[in-house]
Amino acid sequence: MDRILTLKQFQDLAREIISLEPYVEVVDECFQMGNEDRGIEKEAWVKGFSRHAKPGYEITFDWIARGNLDGYLIDMFDFTIEPFTRGEYTPVFKGAVVLDDYKEPFEGHEVAAKIMELVSHEEWTKWIVDCLPEPRMLVQTD
Repeated sequence: MDRILTLKQFQDLAREIISLEPYVEVVDECFQMGNEDRGIEKEAWVKGFSRHAKPGYEITFDWIARGNLDGYLIDMFDFTIEPFTRGEYTPVFKGAVVLDDYKEPFEGHEVAAKIMELVSHEEWTKWIVDCLPEPRMLVQTD
């Protein structure tokens, strides 16, 4: 049987889980300088996920880090991190059913919205920054 949490219990648990260092993985990236003559657009992004967990519970964020395309090559590594929905919604909470004040279960997208209200942007992105590429990746040392 699934565990059941009240909204208050869920909020306390979510704060605790997010404070733990997550497992972070980059799953795809694209750095393309573009070419106006050929109609190729400039692109710079990194997609990945981060999983915050404690025994029996986890919160997983799918995310995309978009580079700044308004400047020079170095600016492409000035990333803005935001949620990226690969499934139905992000973040995803696993481990329990969360009940509202009327003892009705919250839908998954409602739980995701509650997490985003509860957790500051810096709290869930601070671990991601360390795994993003830096401009030196373009320098080849033969």
